[in-house]
Amino acid sequence: MVNRLNQFTIASVAKKLNEINTNILLSHQRPFPNLALLSHYRFKKRFVKIFENGDIEGGLCRMIASLIDFSFIRSLVADRYSDMGPPCYDPPSLFLLELFRFIDGHLNMSRFCEVLRDDDRGRSYRKLSGIETNNIPCQATFSNFKLRLGAARYNEIFHVLVGIFKQLEMITFNILAHDGTLYPTWARYKDCTYFCAQCACVTVEDVIAKVKNRICYRLDHMADDNLGSEVRVYVDCPGNNFPQDVKKPKIELFTFKLAFCDGEPTDEQKNTAILFGVDEELSRQQLCINAIRSNVTNINANSSSMTICCPKLPKDTDARIGVRRDPQNPDKKQKIFGYNAVLSTSVELSLKIELPVAVTKIAGNADEAKLIIANKKQIASHHNCQVHIDIADAKYDAIDNYNYVRASGSIPIIDYNVRNEKLAKQDLIARGYDQNGWPFAPCGLLCRPNGFDQKCQRATFCCFKQCLKLRHHALEDLQSRFDVGCCPHIENKTGFAKHMYVKDHPRLVNEIPRGSKLYKNIKKTRSASERANSTLKEHIKILHKPRILNAPRADICAQIAAIVLLLSRAFSFIVRTTCRIRKLLKSNDSAGKKDLMPYIPRSILRLLQIQRE
Repeated sequence: MVNRLNQFTIASVAKKLNEINTNILLSHQRPFPNLALLSHYRFKKRFVKIFENGDIEGGLCRMIASLIDFSFIRSLVADRYSDMGPPCYDPPSLFLLELFRFIDGHLNMSRFCEVLRDDDRGRSYRKLSGIETNNIPCQATFSNFKLRLGAARYNEIFHVLVGIFKQLEMITFNILAHDGTLYPTWARYKDCTYFCAQCACVTVEDVIAKVKNRICYRLDHMADDNLGSEVRVYVDCPGNNFPQDVKKPKIELFTFKLAFCDGEPTDEQKNTAILFGVDEELSRQQLCINAIRSNVTNINANSSSMTICCPKLPKDTDARIGVRRDPQNPDKKQKIFGYNAVLSTSVELSLKIELPVAVTKIAGNADEAKLIIANKKQIASHHNCQVHIDIADAKYDAIDNYNYVRASGSIPIIDYNVRNEKLAKQDLIARGYDQNGWPFAPCGLLCRPNGFDQKCQRATFCCFKQCLKLRHHALEDLQSRFDVGCCPHIENKTGFAKHMYVKDHPRLVNEIPRGSKLYKNIKKTRSASERANSTLKEHIKILHKPRILNAPRADICAQIAAIVLLLSRAFSFIVRTTCRIRKLLKSNDSAGKKDLMPYIPRSILRLLQIQRE
């Protein structure tokens, strides 16, 4: 195991990266069109010193920039620039600065720009990224750069980095864990779930005449204390996204009140009275109209119509409401107005690391179940690999996912969603199998797994003559309840046997029987995806409360989060491995060498061996 881990020490990794960096540059040779650059990134291989306590000289940012040549970014994004454009920053420079600020915990971009301008605090960032003191980018430069590249280019950069660690044998794709995480938009939710594009421009007909009638009615009934009370004008919501059983809400056009005029009315008050045709009456009674709230954006006096923007329309019209369990109270559900990032994590049991290998963004209320297929296609298009096991929770329990995973040569380990099935004992016996897909013998005893036939795609279950191990009274009670008398299968070696075919129960019957010890051991590794998602929110905090207001920027944010998580985890693993190997070599502790080997159940190792064959 020590020899196995030696290849992940800083010396071995640095040596391998020399060849990997060269091969990447040879495969990305598209020239960058704009030669008028405001910054000049040049990769320089530097010596990385790791102290005994795990600290890195110059920090993790310096280590990353000293080992990986990011010049390939210039070629990847060349089509986003023009040779006739104005001077621009070197793309690797801005990419690295964005990467450094998240790794070092600078969540606020404006404050990070202040750090860049500081002579001392920003010196290392400027040197590693190739930024000059007289050409330090501002906050808008980073924002425009991310939007120019788009999520697709960030995804390509991410997979180039995944390929680097695949060549370093830190990623094998043997086991993938899939899970999604909701992250909020910077916009505020305004209590309308069914908003659409029409909400920004709602045309209301014949409003002026209706408002005039309401004002005249109040003027005619002044004795009823109508003066000073608010007048609210509403209109029915014209949206088409509402379900039939949901009543459409009323939209407030504007709110005003009548009041005594102290002195000369303002121009706004005069124009409002003229608009509704009550200026003479109000002037006679020395009254005016005080506007309180208004959602009107345009008025057409000729047709007596108005155009308004619905006050319940949020600033981010791409975000949607997603629901998750409340972290503080698992019994309650929490609503998140934003997006959902579905992350696929490669679980390396032999190295005790979990690295992201694919990420896809969807709206908060979108169907997350389909994203396993999207992520696996993303991996297949960038990497030549074979996934052996795919793990996911009950949200992904869909027949299409099982079919796609099995067609790709992998085994699905997906939590079963019982939906509306009846799980009472008598109901299970009546249908012939339990919630794990294990059939019942004619006597009512539950059969046990006895292998899976890959060719016929069926699982075999046997009772293994469990009745012979029952006590005499229990056996008599069993025979009386099921009227079986002498079991006709008692002469068989394994007793009663039954085949459960995948085609009959594609969601329930699995290559590894549900409920078995092996199935449970494999399912435990699903927590790797949950840890990855929690790291992005609680430690790196990229997805905690990102400043995003539309779907393209939310997608870019998810891609950057995956890149930061990949690099920070991979290089932290290299640092830990280097320190542990050094410590063992100094102490020559044989017991410590055994501690390097993580415990992996033999059944999982055997399964992976069979899958490779």
